[in-house]
Amino acid sequence: MNTLKVDVVVFGGGPAGTPLAMALSKAGQQVLLVEDGPGLGGTCLFHGCVPSKIFRESARVRAFVERAGEFGISGTDGIPTVDWNTVQGRKGAILSARAAGALQTANQIPLLKVLFGRARFSGPHNALVDGPDGQIEVQFDRAAIATGSVSNRLSVPGADTTGVLTSEEFIGIDYLPESLVVVGGGPIGVEMAQIFHMLGTSVTILEVLPDILQPIDRVLTRRLEETLLKSGIRVETGVRIHRIETTPVGPRVHFQKDGTDVSVGAQVVLSVVGRRPNVDNLGLETTKVAFDSHGIKVDEHLATAEPNIYAVGDVTGQPMFAHWATAQAQALASHLLGRKTEFPKREHNPAVIFSYPEIGTVGLTEEAARAAGLCVAVAEYNFATDARAQIAAEAQGLLRIVYRTDNGIVVGVHVLVEGAADLMGEAALAVRTGARISDIMNTIHPHPTLTESFGVAARQAVNMQLAAAMAGGGTK
Repeated sequence: MNTLKVDVVVFGGGPAGTPLAMALSKAGQQVLLVEDGPGLGGTCLFHGCVPSKIFRESARVRAFVERAGEFGISGTDGIPTVDWNTVQGRKGAILSARAAGALQTANQIPLLKVLFGRARFSGPHNALVDGPDGQIEVQFDRAAIATGSVSNRLSVPGADTTGVLTSEEFIGIDYLPESLVVVGGGPIGVEMAQIFHMLGTSVTILEVLPDILQPIDRVLTRRLEETLLKSGIRVETGVRIHRIETTPVGPRVHFQKDGTDVSVGAQVVLSVVGRRPNVDNLGLETTKVAFDSHGIKVDEHLATAEPNIYAVGDVTGQPMFAHWATAQAQALASHLLGRKTEFPKREHNPAVIFSYPEIGTVGLTEEAARAAGLCVAVAEYNFATDARAQIAAEAQGLLRIVYRTDNGIVVGVHVLVEGAADLMGEAALAVRTGARISDIMNTIHPHPTLTESFGVAARQAVNMQLAAAMAGGGTK
């Protein structure tokens, strides 16, 4: 058996492991990066963020073609058809190019070795890697576990029947289903439901909780649910799934709603009932690394109970976002290199749900802020009056900036509008830096853009405060 000695071994080449390995090796550490998938990129590239957004772009284009007449464009009579092979082929080309680019970048770093295979610990300073050329023993000073997460599976009778797919399996589907039942009304479920409905599929969403997209801002999610219903998507919340039946035309989901037994059938059932940290078969029992169903337990510096082993990204539990994993990885690399480091905080992490229209969120919702005992107000902006949104014919949505009434500090920003994803940089910066509502008001925003919604909402809020103070006999 060949033996390899390195300073650091990284398990997993996704959004956490790859930037961590690159940063350490560029700083002079001898690093081995082990990836058990088809290439560098992890779930985000191959099964999640990127491929689903490729599907969404095809759906968006189809929707725009249908609406071309609104923009004065003719010659597009009839409903546009979808060539699913072309959609999947485009997805494959983008994924391959991105994975190849990541590997090429990694291979240009002299102290970084990338090995494709399955790694498992055999002790606190040893690992075994089963690769294409056999088994290799790795001796290391430090290790980082960045193995990501995997989909939970439904735990009801019939969940393993033909036609019931997880999100990873669904991404590779080789046909466009005529009908689809989505079990799970979280971000992935809502995104997939809208994407495939826009591509022409009949869609039903089944959600166990009373509302979809909990715990996102209720005002925004209820608006989005209205959009889903108006578009023709069936949404059933507060359901209890009993079983899935195999029928000649596809699976049928049996559930209870308001005490009544109901069933709905489809060509495909998409199960999106959460994700769990990927800790299986890592040999953690040969170390002191502790974990439970929520992930590997780490301290504020991402260190495990084994002093020289760290964990980063989805494998440590919620939140499970590629950008969060990368932020953690960059902080961990800095920390391991002995630099003074500020690790990212969950309350500063922005999230985007690529629904239609998109939802962006960072910080506390109004409900969460009040539950925490904060006195807050909400500055709102209706995109129905927004020039840029009107120009794009996407003038539905709402911006909500949650700020403290005692000092004006912004504690949360939540927005529903097509293009919300591109607003979250300013939103995250405002929350992280403790910007005041007056700071946003006094920042010049270009016109006509969606970003000027921040300035308008902030100015209206400040003016209302001033008016209330004047009415009360004083100024603030």
